[in-house]
Amino acid sequence: MQKLRVAMVGNPNVGKTAILNALTKGNFQVGNFPGTTVEKKEGKATINGVFVEFIDLPGIYSLKAYSVDEEVSKKFLFEGDYDLILNVIDASNLERNLYLTLQLCSTGSPMVIALNMIDEAKKRGIEVNSKKLSEILGVPVIETVAVKGEGMGKLKNAIFNPKVCKTSAKTRDEAIKLAEDISKKVLIKKYRFVYLDELDEVFTDPVVGMLIFISAMWMLFKFTYQVASPLVRIIEIGIDLAVKTVGSENVFYSLLSGGIIKGVGSVLVFVPNIAFLFMGLAFMELSGYMARAVFLMDGIMNRLKLNGRAAIPLIMGFGCNVPAVLTTRGIEDRNVRLATVLSIPFISCSARLPVYVLIAGLFFPKNGGEVIMVIYLLSVVFSLITAYLLRSLIFKGDSDFVMELPPYRFPNFRDVVLTTWNGLKHFLEKAGTIILLMSVVLWIITNYPNRADSYAFFIGNAIKPLFSPMGWGGEVSVALLTGLIAKEVIVETISVTTQNLHALLNPAQAFALMVFILLYMPCTATMAVIKSETNSWRWVVFSAVYSFSIAYITALAAMHLIYLLGLS
Repeated sequence: MQKLRVAMVGNPNVGKTAILNALTKGNFQVGNFPGTTVEKKEGKATINGVFVEFIDLPGIYSLKAYSVDEEVSKKFLFEGDYDLILNVIDASNLERNLYLTLQLCSTGSPMVIALNMIDEAKKRGIEVNSKKLSEILGVPVIETVAVKGEGMGKLKNAIFNPKVCKTSAKTRDEAIKLAEDISKKVLIKKYRFVYLDELDEVFTDPVVGMLIFISAMWMLFKFTYQVASPLVRIIEIGIDLAVKTVGSENVFYSLLSGGIIKGVGSVLVFVPNIAFLFMGLAFMELSGYMARAVFLMDGIMNRLKLNGRAAIPLIMGFGCNVPAVLTTRGIEDRNVRLATVLSIPFISCSARLPVYVLIAGLFFPKNGGEVIMVIYLLSVVFSLITAYLLRSLIFKGDSDFVMELPPYRFPNFRDVVLTTWNGLKHFLEKAGTIILLMSVVLWIITNYPNRADSYAFFIGNAIKPLFSPMGWGGEVSVALLTGLIAKEVIVETISVTTQNLHALLNPAQAFALMVFILLYMPCTATMAVIKSETNSWRWVVFSAVYSFSIAYITALAAMHLIYLLGLS
């Protein structure tokens, strides 16, 4: 069978992914370019008996390599293995899009142009003479509406008959002038609806816009966690039932039920939350609102040397660090993305709350709410300080970024579903396998040679001297070790290893333990997604060592401060 490799190139928000969905029927993989964290989509389809592979390059504005995305795309276009370029253009922003098109022409590669979102252009009073545009550039120009599948048949035929451009630009100024001249020749009429500008003024207003943003985040939280909650409970019941059915009569059944089945369960239990989160984020992104929210938050986040896109993952971390880390894929700047990823584990996820409630209820019955509030404030402070330090010392560079406010549109249901599925598939393929493996390893550590005298208890007692300055015994050490599986497991471990927590800790030591649980190493699921999103174990190790060090120093300081203030 013949093979064809197509490089898909275009500005951000021109509908490349929608065209990829339409051409491949959703059959594409999301990965990274080798040695980078820049996202790459690769789709496959058989068209007219030919196996066609589509490489969807990051959305870029030029080939001048001002950003990592542009650098990766430029390298691929000049050195990569492909047969033709499929340049996707937003018909309603022709002049700006043609600036990149003319640069692509300079590569000398055969090309086809998809003049996408032609319906939206017409709604805004913009008509493009695609035939004349094709004559000027010398390449096929196909009008498309990807979300509706319009023009896909013609586009499929066109990729088998690409042409080399007869018009190109060697310099930036020449490209700008040519783009302007061509636009004047092919645009028939143009006007804009003013009410959309007025809507932007509302969404980006510092006061009203912020209230809308907070409301949107609140609704996303409610949608993600409340709607998913019954499904999570069903999965948990199903896993518990499977564990009881298999039993633990011997080592094999015990490993199968407690290690493998529970390991699978620890992956599946995240699926509803992650699915609904990606669904909500896809709706916000495809509707055009997300770009306004990012623009609104950019001024605040810039003070921390981040940008507006970092705000949403950090906020989502209060629900669960796992999907929060996954959402950092929307941050184009590599330095900002890595700083955000490594700051998220300090955000106190919902799994840690049961531990706070247990300890605060036992040791601070009269003001437990205030104590928990302090813990959450510490969470925010350490996360933001970490982000600032990482951007200042390790991931240096300007945090400014170019962002376009795309037109408002009602999201296509198919695109929302496909975006959700691809995000979920990425989690299951990349993070799920690591979580399962870690769960089995931790089961062996906590259950072998027997539960009462396991390797975990041996390790817990071995590291007990490490925590002696805080006055914590072996029971606490074991609980912290099992907390790496999931933070809520700490409560279960404490209940198994001791009947009287008051006999082990005083209030100062208990508060120090709460601080330590807040800040110490991420759970296995979070470490797994850190690995998948950074494409390196180095940053997983860094996160574990850095967070443990911060937790140890802060917990020790908190305990002595309470002693000093006479509050214990």
